[in-house]
Amino acid sequence: MKKLTIFLMILFVLSGCSSKANSVASNLEINNSMSNLTPSSIPIHYTSAYDEKTLKELGIKLSSTNIVPKIGKLEVRKITEDLLRQTAVQSKGVYLEYGLITANVGIGAISAEAKDANPVLKNKKSILDVPVWVITFKGLLPDDYVPDKRGKQPLDISSTVIDAITGIALFGFGTGK
Repeated sequence: MKKLTIFLMILFVLSGCSSKANSVASNLEINNSMSNLTPSSIPIHYTSAYDEKTLKELGIKLSSTNIVPKIGKLEVRKITEDLLRQTAVQSKGVYLEYGLITANVGIGAISAEAKDANPVLKNKKSILDVPVWVITFKGLLPDDYVPDKRGKQPLDISSTVIDAITGIALFGFGTGK
């Protein structure tokens, strides 16, 4: 009887170890799959995430230009990857667009750091034809998200406007689902 009790205790301990090992393995799988969600695994598109009508509703106009930005595709991609690392939300796609922005955003909304870094901004009274990169994270909400009609909705598309001369963020905007 004593041998049976010892055998059952050993079996019990081993089964507990096994479930802990499975739990550790399961956690490792989760951590490995989350580490696979690196910024480089999210598709980056060099095109607009918005149609002209939506931009107009947001008080923004983005025009194409032949002006060569000081902050090129490689630099803006690095800025984008840094932004992705800083956010807890994973987007389904990233869109990068270069152009001249005109926006109904007061120049006072732009940080002193951004104005000091770019003398052209310092002398402007409004945001009119400023060369920028628009970094857009699209698909922030789950596919099965249902809007709540009681209040302000979370953003499904979020954009950060980056000064194409200095790489400093100027302002942000976005829309819900």
